[in-house]
Amino acid sequence: MKVVISNLKALMEEKGVNIAQLAKEVKVTENAIRGYAKNSFSRIDCQVAIKLCDYFQIDIGDLFKIVEK
Repeated sequence: MKVVISNLKALMEEKGVNIAQLAKEVKVTENAIRGYAKNSFSRIDCQVAIKLCDYFQIDIGDLFKIVEK
């Protein structure tokens, strides 16, 4: 079975931001950030993904990847 995982936690650690700071910066809920950071999401919100990619100046493939579970 394949699943999508997020690299958000590592990106946040590299940049030195926490969930609350990032949520405020990109103007999305802390719950949305927390879900991606902890890989507890079931769907990807395209607008949130775009905001995160813009914030970290990365491509979508740097934020999410498909792995074998």
